[in-house]
Amino acid sequence: MAAPVIGLSKNDIFRSVVSYAEQGSDLAKEKMFDRDKSDLREMGVQLEVIDSSSFEETDSARYRIAKGSFDWPADFEINNEHMTLLELAAKAWNNQLLSKSAQSGLIRLRSLGVVESSRQLSAFTPRLLAQQQSFAPLADAIEEAKLVRFSYRKTDGTSSVREVTPLKLRFIEGQWVLLAKQAREIKNFLLRRIVSQVTPSEFPGEPVSTAQIDEAEAALVTFVTNNIAVLKVEQDSEAWWHFGASENGTVEVNFMDEALFAEDLMEFGSEVQVLSPETLRQRIDSGWQQVLDAHA
Repeated sequence: MAAPVIGLSKNDIFRSVVSYAEQGSDLAKEKMFDRDKSDLREMGVQLEVIDSSSFEETDSARYRIAKGSFDWPADFEINNEHMTLLELAAKAWNNQLLSKSAQSGLIRLRSLGVVESSRQLSAFTPRLLAQQQSFAPLADAIEEAKLVRFSYRKTDGTSSVREVTPLKLRFIEGQWVLLAKQAREIKNFLLRRIVSQVTPSEFPGEPVSTAQIDEAEAALVTFVTNNIAVLKVEQDSEAWWHFGASENGTVEVNFMDEALFAEDLMEFGSEVQVLSPETLRQRIDSGWQQVLDAHA
């Protein structure tokens, strides 16, 4: 960043950074340099290699960090409350797959010295749980922009192999949802319906514009908003506290997938009665009938 135009050579860096001078040999310096480059890139720092004759790293290569990657937008401000919310978001991934990236982001924010954390929300310790085994390989594929394959179970119980370009993972109405491009169409896949290992491909994923992703996400929000179930919940039961029912015991709940939602409601047994839609009530009645047929 001190030499934003021509960058610094490897020897310039070795002479300028004290820790390199403390290394006992040239080989130790080289190993430390490789580790530092990897650490910078993992933290999202845009490390650029400049060479007049080649894009490969050579003895004449010079290194620079893109200054724009560290600049705040001109109209952006952050205060103590913002910082606290960011810390809570990072803690939500504690011991989860994204905890390393979340903590790295916090370290970079704190290093700016702009604000200190507010402790007003320190009592909250949110957790985002990703129990499905498909979460990790899908997250990796999104980061690496690669195609993946997996078997996907439909509502009728049949499965088929899908080859998609993963774009985004979202947590909506209690369900993890993968936004992905399959062939020429952007679709949503529930992680609960992925019934095989996710196999990454060596081929890159298909490019998708931000506008396409925004349009697909808006369509998903509209879909979930229109899926409303009205439930009658037994007072002071586990379901009562889970759904936050009103005094008369009724509650409106949005859902992603009617079949999976019916399975979830059946776990509450007689504590929940479905008032609408009729298709959801019929699914649950059919589920209970299957239980009776199998065990009665």
